[in-house]
Amino acid sequence: MKKWLQNNFLPVLAKETLLWEKRQTERENLALKQKIRELEAYINGVQMGLRAAKRISIINRGGEV
Repeated sequence: MKKWLQNNFLPVLAKETLLWEKRQTERENLALKQKIRELEAYINGVQMGLRAAKRISIINRGGEV
C-alpha cells in the first residue's frame, strides 16, 4: 500500500526527498547501532575489570620480601 501511494500520488521531487530521507535515517540508525555495540563492549570490559579487582591476588616474587 505504501509503495502504491508513493508511486501513484507523490510528485517526483517528493519521492526523491522521501527516499533520500529514508536512506539518511537508515545510515544514522546503523551508526547508532554500532555506537551501542561499542558502548556495551566498553561497559562489559569495565564490569569485568571491577570483578577482577575484587579478587584477592597473592603475588609471590620468589623469596623477596
